[in-house]
Amino acid sequence: MKHLKENMEGQVLLITLLVLTIASTVALSLIGRSTTDVSMSTTLEESARAFHAAEAGIEDALNTGSSGPHTLSSGVSYTVTTNTIGGEASVYQFPKETPAGSVETLWLVNHNPDSTLQEVPTYTGSSLTICWSSESVTPAIVGNIYYKQSPSGSYQVARVAYDPDISRVASNNFTSVGAPTGGCGQPGYYEAAIIFGSLGISPAVDTLLALRIRPEYSDASVAVDPGSAILPNQGSVIESTGTTQSGTSRKVIVYQQYRTPASILDSVVYSQSMFGH
Repeated sequence: MKHLKENMEGQVLLITLLVLTIASTVALSLIGRSTTDVSMSTTLEESARAFHAAEAGIEDALNTGSSGPHTLSSGVSYTVTTNTIGGEASVYQFPKETPAGSVETLWLVNHNPDSTLQEVPTYTGSSLTICWSSESVTPAIVGNIYYKQSPSGSYQVARVAYDPDISRVASNNFTSVGAPTGGCGQPGYYEAAIIFGSLGISPAVDTLLALRIRPEYSDASVAVDPGSAILPNQGSVIESTGTTQSGTSRKVIVYQQYRTPASILDSVVYSQSMFGH
């Protein structure tokens, strides 16, 4: 009986130790998870505060045009910078992919402070190169060049259209272009050069107003290479970085391009002749 009692006491001790071990493991796991949850909650909260601060900077810049660092409550701050888009002799990449049938506008004259056009010759390069991305469904590109003819002062439009898919060219009458060659320095981009002289336009005399670019058959990313000529300003890009006291930061970027007419404009003003008004 004595040995049986000792064996039972030993088993009870082992079971007790096992239960304590399991309980300790579970408790430590719960403590670790709670610590992780608190840390994640803190990180998310700090991230949200930084993001909201960055948004506040964007709103302030849009409303007042202010820039530079600004401190908000509780050690939260934001820093805003505003830079012009375009205004240089380099490739201009439209900031987002353009849906098929939608229109992007490249301005070829500058704008006044009230956003009206300065209708004097500004872009005087002899050509422009349109570049667009290759996609699973090959995009084609339609371009409308709006200009003010001299000396008559009449407004005119010339249309160009390019399609890399030769199976469609016979039916759509677009100009065929070759395989993607990395146009505008972008791998896998098609390219097509618009020669203004071949369209009866003299950039040194006529006032080039805008180039309207529309992808067809598929969405596409679009860029324009002016060569050695300088593109007019296309708007501005506002960058706002929000920062919390703990050092968490988030950035918001807004592209503020000049207003453009609705895409229906291109159908309204274009006639079957090369030039219309």
